[in-house]
Amino acid sequence: MTAAAGAFPTRQRARRAMAALALLAFFLSMDLTLTTLLIQPMKTDMMLSDIQVGLLQGTIFGIAFGVASLPMGRAIDRHNRVVILVIGLAIWIGAMACTALATGTAALFVARLALGVVAAMLIPSALSLIADLYPPERRSVATSIFVVGQASGQAFGILAGGLAFDALTRAVSVHPLLLPLSPWRALYLVTALLGLVPLGLLLTIHEPVRQERRAERTDLRAALGGLWELRGFLIPLLLAMLFVQITMQATSVWSAPILMRSYNQSPGQFAGWLGAVTLGGGIVGAFAGGRLGEVGRNSGSRARVLLPALAASVAIAPLSLYAVMPSLGAFGVMLALDLVAAAMVATLGIVAITLNVPNELRGLALGCNVFVSTVFGTATASPVIALVSGALGGETRLGLGIVVVSVPSAVLGALCFAVAMRARLAPVPQ
Repeated sequence: MTAAAGAFPTRQRARRAMAALALLAFFLSMDLTLTTLLIQPMKTDMMLSDIQVGLLQGTIFGIAFGVASLPMGRAIDRHNRVVILVIGLAIWIGAMACTALATGTAALFVARLALGVVAAMLIPSALSLIADLYPPERRSVATSIFVVGQASGQAFGILAGGLAFDALTRAVSVHPLLLPLSPWRALYLVTALLGLVPLGLLLTIHEPVRQERRAERTDLRAALGGLWELRGFLIPLLLAMLFVQITMQATSVWSAPILMRSYNQSPGQFAGWLGAVTLGGGIVGAFAGGRLGEVGRNSGSRARVLLPALAASVAIAPLSLYAVMPSLGAFGVMLALDLVAAAMVATLGIVAITLNVPNELRGLALGCNVFVSTVFGTATASPVIALVSGALGGETRLGLGIVVVSVPSAVLGALCFAVAMRARLAPVPQ
């Protein structure tokens, strides 16, 4: 699967495209963390239960994301990925505006469905593009930049969203007629308008030449057969990513509610430090994963790129105890380390796919990863944690519910990474 010499874009063109993709990742992640941050006022305003919150945050979005990922992955392998990105981001802007103007749970669910489909269009498309912008020896770090964009969006969503929400809430309490929309709705509408910025940048980049094509597979049956040939590696890898996704979903959805319920923090009080923790953890984990992935690849075995992911999965098990820490400081430290480990896994799992799957199957493989992780992870983790915490004693036992679900999931993820590493893979092409 060696690309023709000089077939990759120039560094200047690759960097320009990478900047647009990193900004895209920033906005997509800002949407997810903004919803997490504002879910408590949304719950109060629209009288949602914890089960409805779990469905809204995880199940509705996850099912749409997962079900759409397979046809979207196939489309990515066959059609212009930049066009897919532009169409998807335009839908994203509309769905964010729909969330801001929703008058009932049905409208919220429709918007989350749309955002799930959009995520299935945008994330695999961007990762597939990165693999054609950079040769294998530079691909790990380039992928980590995309993950850093996601981490930065998460941090900005928490910081700016929390501070803006508190400021708007205070202003409305003094001047009730100041805003025609409640503060959380106004923030969603502003975010939708800001989405025009990455949309404009995407219009300036061009589809790169596809590299590392082993064969022309235009038939779906042949493409699935090609993936089946890699089953010894792909099946345990996808399962590992699924189990770690469950722990990541617990962190992303329930951290803010725990801070409000267990530590009596308002969004404005924790927005600054939680934003810094999210940003720092994501950046450190993504770059560490990228660098360690390059070390693994250069060692001559594609499987060794997953060794740091295995170690990070093992670490996530005890770090999941952040949810029951007796002090706010201990909560913050444990959460930060958990985010570092999760970012390493997210980066290395994708890098492993782009290094081991031929280009003509790469979008479908990324789609399979999304399908498994979201349908069985994102879509189920949040409501399951809500149900477990309810069985353990109610909403006040949310932290314990997170621990009960996350610890065994992290252990299973580590075991699956170990199995994937043992798969016999061909030597890395130089």
